Amino acid sequence: MLPKTFVFASAVAGFGMLLRNSEFKGNVTFSKVAEIAKNAKGDDDEGYRGEFVRLVKVAENLSQTSAEK
Repeated sequence: MLPKTFVFASAVAGFGMLLRNSEFKGNVTFSKVAEIAKNAKGDDDEGYRGEFVRLVKVAENLSQTSAEK
């Protein structure tokens, strides 16, 4: 089993690839990034990891809105 910090970091990397529309993003989606981050949140005393999950969801909503135009 991988440490939660490593798994959370992979979600952050995936989010960055989505934002840049990287050719290396593979089949990662905003929903998958949010799910991975939420499951790997662990102790979040300052609330930064929870805020990251909310940010991913906002980005997902914005990307869907712009795709509809």
